[in-house]
Amino acid sequence: FFFWLWKMAKRALRELLRALQRYAPENKDVRTQVLEEFRRNVAAKGEGVEAGIALAKDYAFLLHSVNGHLDLLLDMNISTDRASRQRETVKKIARRVGLRTSYEDDLDD
Repeated sequence: FFFWLWKMAKRALRELLRALQRYAPENKDVRTQVLEEFRRNVAAKGEGVEAGIALAKDYAFLLHSVNGHLDLLLDMNISTDRASRQRETVKKIARRVGLRTSYEDDLDD
């Protein structure tokens, strides 16, 4: 039972950290807080662990959903101009491969 619980916690933590890395790579404080919380609850047993796993899965799902909705709004050109949408797309692609763009707002990051 504990091996199964440990495996589920590991999977939930990985999924949450990947979502944080993809959607908020500049926010290292949240990543650190998530890791500290998981380390603190490693020795815990019972409902607390299962609730923590469910919370991590729900938060990762929320990150994916909100950013998917934002991408959908940008694709539908809701309150954005074409140039800014293209700039955001180029910046996303550059970040995924570990590069930066020469846009002014990307140089400050």
